[in-house]
Formats: sequence, structure tokens, C-alpha cells
Amino acid sequence: MATGTVLAWAIGIVIGRGISEVTPPIGLSFWRWFLPTLCLAPWAIPKLKKEGLILIKTWKPICAMGFFMIGSSALSMLSVNYTTAINVSLVNAGQPLTTAVIAWIIYRDKLTPIQTLGIIFGAIGILVMVSRADLSVLQSLKFNLGDLIMFIAIIGYGSYANTLRRVPKELSFIVVLFSVFGAGCIGLLPFYFYESFTYMTMPTNWHTVMWVLVLAILTSLIPTYCWNLAVSIVGVNRSAIFVNLIPVFGAILAITFLNEELYIYHIIGATMIFFGILLVIKGHKSKSSPDNANAT
Repeated sequence: MATGTVLAWAIGIVIGRGISEVTPPIGLSFWRWFLPTLCLAPWAIPKLKKEGLILIKTWKPICAMGFFMIGSSALSMLSVNYTTAINVSLVNAGQPLTTAVIAWIIYRDKLTPIQTLGIIFGAIGILVMVSRADLSVLQSLKFNLGDLIMFIAIIGYGSYANTLRRVPKELSFIVVLFSVFGAGCIGLLPFYFYESFTYMTMPTNWHTVMWVLVLAILTSLIPTYCWNLAVSIVGVNRSAIFVNLIPVFGAILAITFLNEELYIYHIIGATMIFFGILLVIKGHKSKSSPDNANAT
């Protein structure tokens, strides 16, 4: 399930890149998440009778999670208008690192020396990719806009993962997903309206409708459910390492279907990110108690 989820995420990036010239990024993101919200409604709404009061008390983290996840998804769809699907996939691999850094900054989670070293390696790896391993880019600070937007997106994904710990266990998974998706879509509405009036309206032809349905069901709703189920089975640490497959799947799909090219700086940057993630996970395991490790 974890592998299939990551494959679906990579497919979503490639589809977004492939139709970026004919669909507006915010409109595409809105419908990509609004349709799953509608799909969850028949199961979530009946549960609100029992969990509604708890949900109201938890509205701040729910809204924050909607902002972070749906907002980051919209940024990823925006980023492919300025950079390649390969680059977006590779920068995406930095999610575990940003999650660890945010947990350290906001929740004061302690980092072991190994984890710190891993974060440094990962940060350098991302820097290598967004600068194309060109020192002149670093000196002039002229980074590719799409890579920078995607970097902001993975900070959002990391913030979502950390905010998740504030959601009470009394809320069922379906209600949380329904509420997060709904809050995120409401937050996107002003930007969707602005985009429609100033840039491009969402096309309604069969081609666009087909891809929106694919993104909504096959790369959003089902993968989100499978990912959370996989995490509950194998644990957070073991599931996190599967994010490493995003660049692998993304590169293969982008080269196959979009005729993109793989450069040496992609390989160097990705290798450093992968090594950094392994150090972060290894460092987390080394400071965990045997009981916690067995529970995971």
C-alpha cells in the first residue's frame, strides 16, 4: 500500500505537468480535492452527530491541516508550470527532512547528532538540485521559480504531518479526512475565483474532466486512505522511507511520457537526500526505546 501510494503521488505530478498548459493550477487543485470531499460525505456526515462537538473544538488544527495539505497540493500543481516533473519529484523527496526540522523547531523534538547530519545532507541535496549544481546560481540567488515553489510545498506537507499530532484520537479517520479536505477547498475558493477572472477558467471538455477524475480518485482519495492505513500497520518510520520512491517513479514516468531528461545534478542531489533521510530515520530508531520500536 505504501509503494502504491507513492506511485500514485508520482503519477499525479506527471499528470499535472502534462496538462499544465491547458488547465489552471488552482482550479485543477480545487476540483482534485473537492470531488474526494463529496465521495467521503455519505460516510462522514452520519458520524458528525457523534463527533461533531469534538470536531468543533478541534477546528484550528483541522483548518491548519487543510491549509497545509490542500495548499501544498495547489503549489505543487503551480510548480510544474515552471519546472520539470523530475525536479518536482526530486524536491518532493525532502518531505521527511522538512517534517523532522519542523518537529524540532515547533514541538522541540530532540534531534540526535545522526539526525542533524542527515538533515544537513538532505538540505545540501535539495540545494544542489534547485541550483542545478551551478555555483553561479547560488552566488546570484537566481533559482528556478518552480523548484522554489515546490520547496515551499514540502514545508507545507511537513507542517501537515506535524499538525496531525494535535488531532484527538476520538475523531474517526473518515471525519478527519472529510473535514481537512473540506477546509482546504474552502481556503482555495478565493484563489480559484481570482484565477478564473484573471488567468484562465477551468475547461469543461471531456479530456479535462477525465484527468480531474483520475487525479481526484486515483492520486488523491485512494492513496490518502492507503497511506494512512499503511502507516497504522508498519509505523511512521518505516513508511516514511517509501517517500524515497517518489523521485524514482517520477523520473521514470517523466522520461517515458513527457520526454524529460535526467541530468547528473539530479542523481547527486537525490543521492544526498536519500542518504540524509536514512540518517534521520536511523537516528530516530537509535533514540527510541525497545518497547516503542516493537510497537512500531
